[in-house]
Amino acid sequence: MIVNMRYYGLVAAITKITQENIEFKKGTTVEDALDTLAKKYGDKFKKEVYFEGYYGDTKVRTPNLFLNKFRIQWKQDYPKGLKTPLKDGDMLWMGLIIGGG
Repeated sequence: MIVNMRYYGLVAAITKITQENIEFKKGTTVEDALDTLAKKYGDKFKKEVYFEGYYGDTKVRTPNLFLNKFRIQWKQDYPKGLKTPLKDGDMLWMGLIIGGG
């Protein structure tokens, strides 16, 4: 299956491209795809895609990632979060996306 990757901000600076199509095997999850990309682009990529910090006393690690235009953390859209299986034609957007008006 083919998944379209789009990179923004510092993530695009690390990858040196703004988009690419990557072929994954059936059953690949969002987390698997991120692991593959981290191996390809290195620790700087991983650092920019994931936010790590604390929520109270609990350490959290969450990606700055959109799947098909919706944040992967939105449980109403993706109850499995990073364990969501990818499908042919999916779009993963990574990096800080800022909008306003």
